[in-house]
Amino acid sequence: MDLDLATTTTLATSPEELARQVRRLADTEAVRALNALYSVAVDDHDLATVVRCFAADGTFTRAGVTYRGHDELRPFYASMMDRYVTTLHVSHSHVLDLDTHAGSGTGLATGHGELALEGRLLMTAFRYDDRYVRLEDGRWVFAARDLRSMYVMPIEEMPHGFADSRRVRMPGAEPAQAAIPETLPTWTTYRDLL
Repeated sequence: MDLDLATTTTLATSPEELARQVRRLADTEAVRALNALYSVAVDDHDLATVVRCFAADGTFTRAGVTYRGHDELRPFYASMMDRYVTTLHVSHSHVLDLDTHAGSGTGLATGHGELALEGRLLMTAFRYDDRYVRLEDGRWVFAARDLRSMYVMPIEEMPHGFADSRRVRMPGAEPAQAAIPETLPTWTTYRDLL
């Protein structure tokens, strides 16, 4: 999602414009609630709710691998729930660009997580690049969710590992490059604006 400053919304001058603004606010709140529900459902190992957060052909992409549709998402999330004993996902900012008339949109959601793995506490910071769709029953769901990690590492490695670009440090594996922010175009071009 391209980040841009949002345009200022003015007060409605007609009943039709008021109805459009109310619909947009309701849809925005529904998508933000979807993001929060997803996090809680993952932490609660509520597999049915996690899968219902996606369209029937929805996708989730993690570490370059995409899982498509409920039949692939269900075993993927079950394996993650088996792997991580306890998790805590905390949502932070959420920037949305919704077309309420079309029932679709995009978003960028950020968050942190705490993960229990193999007797260790891992910390993570992440972003989700999302595409949303409104179903016929009015529910908003993920059409696509793409996870990018800023870091994933044991908490005891944070003091020296955070400044390293190899911030993906899973137990038993070699450190790997983080997906963000070094891959973002602004990471190297910001000085062009001086």
